[in-house]
This record gives sequence, structure tokens and C-alpha cells, in this order.
Amino acid sequence: MAAVAAGLGLAAAGCSAGQVTQTDTQVAAVNGASGTVGAIAVRDAQLLFPVEHGYYEEGDSAPVVVVIANNGGDADKLLSVTSERSAEAEITGDQDLEAGTAISAEADQDDAGSHKTTTSSPASTTSASPTSAASGTTTPGSTTGSPTTTTTTSASGTSVSAPPTTTANPSASVSASAKPSEPGKVKIVLKDFKGELRPGQTVRVTFLFEKAGPITLDLPIGATPEPRKDAPSEH
Repeated sequence: MAAVAAGLGLAAAGCSAGQVTQTDTQVAAVNGASGTVGAIAVRDAQLLFPVEHGYYEEGDSAPVVVVIANNGGDADKLLSVTSERSAEAEITGDQDLEAGTAISAEADQDDAGSHKTTTSSPASTTSASPTSAASGTTTPGSTTGSPTTTTTTSASGTSVSAPPTTTANPSASVSASAKPSEPGKVKIVLKDFKGELRPGQTVRVTFLFEKAGPITLDLPIGATPEPRKDAPSEH
């Protein structure tokens, strides 16, 4: 009996030798896909969960949630995001990746799902009345928009004309263009989905960078923001 017990002990020791511990094979507890190309690291890439229907339908738009980091010493740039299951993504915001920095793609539920295109009615025009200044006639005391010239008479009886006075419009020199996007923030929205995409399924998406090149990942749909409803306890 002692010999048998010793043999079993040696067999058990041999079976456990060289095994990988459970902690060595654990992965990060994130829902998205991750990968690296060159010095660029793409982390936790996923599609925003569509709250309206719970899945993406034919023709829907799908925002991408991702963090992209440049771990190298040279600047790079995100050029495009494409997929065989959709049209090319619309990218707005900061696409530049300076050395040692990262950009974060945020998403809005308003961009998830289908959006019907509405055609606005043409703006109405107002015709000028016959008595407007466009008739070419002026009445005493009326102005035509040209600079005003003031004439005064000096003590010697000579008429002196003052220089024209104009009113500056401070807003005329201000550009109406939108403010630049906040550095480090970008929005990526895949357009016009082909077919349906439901939770549990993935879609292959390619991120193309100016220097690092392309990287293709299988992106899942992210978790629902709705709280989980547990079944009532029987106790």
C-alpha cells in the first residue's frame, strides 16, 4: 500500500509539471476588440449598443467606440475606417496622433440606428414694396447706405466738409466657421449597414493609419446601458 501511494504521488506531480497557471491565461475584462499595428495600439473597439431596437437593421448607422494610442516617437494619423458590411465611416474630430498621445472615439445614441432623411421646404422670399429704396428715388433726409458727409460753415463763411463717418460692424470680420474640435476626441460612425447585426455577432472593421498602415479587427456590439433585471427570488 505504501508503494502504491508513493507511485500515485509521483504521477500527480508529473501531470502538474509545466502547466500554465489560470492567471497567466486571463484576458482583460473588456467587451471590445484590441490589436496593434506598428506603434499604434487600438483598444476596446466596439459598436455602440443601439438602445432603440436592440440590434442594427439594414441601412442603419453604427457609432464606433474605441481608444487609439500612439506609443511611438513619430506622429501618425487615422485616415479611414471601413467595413465590408457598411459604407465608409464618417470621421469627425481629431484624427492626428502625436507621439505618446491617444485619441478617444466617443459615441452618441442619436447616431445609432436609422435616421430618415427629411427634405426641407424652400425658404419663402419677400418681395420689395414699390415704395422701397430700390426704385431709385430719394426723399429729403433719406439715406442710401453710403457714408454720411457733414458740411459746416466756418466763421469766415467758407464751407468745410468733414470726412465721411462710417459705423464699423464688429461681427463682419468674425468667421462663421465652427470651433475646432477638442484635441484627443474623435467621432467614428459606420454608415448604411448591409443586413442586420445583432448582439453576439461581430463585424470586421479596418482602421487605416498614415504611417502604421491597416489593422483589421472583429468588432462586437457593446453591452446594453440598461440595468440587468434579475429574476425574483423564490425564497
